[in-house]
Amino acid sequence: MEKEEFEEKLIQMTKPEVNQLKHQDMLAKAISNAKDKTVLSLWWLIIPLYIISMLIMKSLFMPNTTLSSSIHDLAIRQRFVAYTFFLILPIIFILINTISIRKVYVLSGSPKSVSFLKSVWLNVLIIFFSILILIVYSI
Repeated sequence: MEKEEFEEKLIQMTKPEVNQLKHQDMLAKAISNAKDKTVLSLWWLIIPLYIISMLIMKSLFMPNTTLSSSIHDLAIRQRFVAYTFFLILPIIFILINTISIRKVYVLSGSPKSVSFLKSVWLNVLIIFFSILILIVYSI
């Protein structure tokens, strides 16, 4: 009798339905976190970009000044500010955004380049600006 009951239970069983996959939630959360970190990085990168643009304007409108001499003067007078905004923050933002891009790439299962770039284009832009700040400071 037990065998018949067991067979009947097996016949009545149905395939479980999964409406939403856990992987989709993880990917959506990773993309959302990456965008949040990117926006925060962008706000912090505006400060050194603003300083660089002011120093460029100073070198254009004041005679006998160059961008490199202005940055050198700033580094001498405000050493902490120069190191923080031109070295430490860009390196931190490069690392944070690279990790975010890698996490989205891994969770999305190596997507096509166009769809992947649509989801991480702001991260790539932040990395580009961070590298630009590092280059300008090292001149």
